[in-house]
Amino acid sequence: MWIALIMGLRNLRRRLSRTLLTLAALMLGAFMLVSIVALNEGTFKGMVTMSTSTWSGQLQVLHKDYSETPSLFKAIDEPQPVLAMLEQMPDVIAATARVEAAGLFSAGTRTAGGMITGVVPGQELKVATLPNTITRGTFLGETTDPEALPIVLGKGLARRLELKLGDEVVYMGQAADGSMAAEVYEVVGLLDSGIDEMDASMALIRLEDAQELFVLGERVHRIVARTSSAYTVDDIAARLVLPDPIVAMTWSELMPEVSSGIDQKRSSGSILVVIILLMVMLGTVNTLMMSVFERTRELGVMKALGTPSWQIVGMIMWEGAWLSIIGVGLG
Repeated sequence: MWIALIMGLRNLRRRLSRTLLTLAALMLGAFMLVSIVALNEGTFKGMVTMSTSTWSGQLQVLHKDYSETPSLFKAIDEPQPVLAMLEQMPDVIAATARVEAAGLFSAGTRTAGGMITGVVPGQELKVATLPNTITRGTFLGETTDPEALPIVLGKGLARRLELKLGDEVVYMGQAADGSMAAEVYEVVGLLDSGIDEMDASMALIRLEDAQELFVLGERVHRIVARTSSAYTVDDIAARLVLPDPIVAMTWSELMPEVSSGIDQKRSSGSILVVIILLMVMLGTVNTLMMSVFERTRELGVMKALGTPSWQIVGMIMWEGAWLSIIGVGLG
C-alpha cells in the first residue's frame, strides 16, 4: 500500500503541466462549491433572521390550537415556569410573554378594528426588533397624564384614527369572563415596522394592563423566545417539558411559507452544485485515463515482472487521490 501511495504521488511529476491544469480545475471547482453553498446558506440565514427577529421570534410556546384559531380563552395558565425553563437554556437569549386580543379602537367619531397586544417592554427589547421601529415618542414610556395608561400604535392605525402623540384612544372588546373590556389610553409612541398590514392594525400596551383589561389573571397567550441560532430551535423545543395542551412551535412551523421557500431555493441551488461536481469529476477522470493510456507499455512491463494487479490499480487510484487531496485542499 505504501509503495502505491508513494508512486502515485511521484507520478504527478510525469506530466507537470497537465497535473497543474487538473489541480487548477479542482481548486476552482472546490472554491466555487464552497462559495455557492456558503452564499446560499448565508442568504437563508439572513431570511430567517429577518423574518423571525422582527416580531415572531424563533420559538413560541402556546396552546396547540391557538396558532390556527386564535381565541382569548386558549391561554397558558402558568407562564412563569415555562419562562424560567427557557431562560435556563444556554441557547435561549431571552423570552417574554404576550397577551393578544382583537377589538375596536375609536377616537372621536372615527373607529377602526385592530389587534391589541400586551407586552413586557423591557423583555420585548431583548426578543424583538419591533420596539426599535418607534418613529415618534417612546415604547410604552411615561404618559403626560399620570393616571392614563400608555399605548403604542402602528403608523397605519394612527393614520386611520387621525391620532398623534398625546391623544386619547378608546379600546373596546370582550373579556375572558364575558364582560365588556373597555379602556381609555394615551398614545405615547408611533411605530413603523415597514409591514403595512401590521402597522394598520397593531396596538401595544403593557402586559399587566392587558391581563387586567381581559380579566386573565396570570394567563398569557404566547411565550416568545429569541435563540442564539434559528437552527437550534428544534433541539430546544424537544427539551421543553410542557403540560397538555401547551406546545412549543418553531419558526418553521409558525412561518411555513418561509421554510418552504428556503427548501425550494436550496433544491434549485443543489442542481448547480451537482453540475460543478460532474465537471470537476470528468476533468479528473480524463486526466487519469490519459495517464493510463500513455503508460500502457510501462504498466505491461510491471505486470510482466510480477507486479500484482491490485498494486497497479492502487498506484493509479492514489494518483487520483493525491490530485483530489491537493486540489480540493487548496481550493
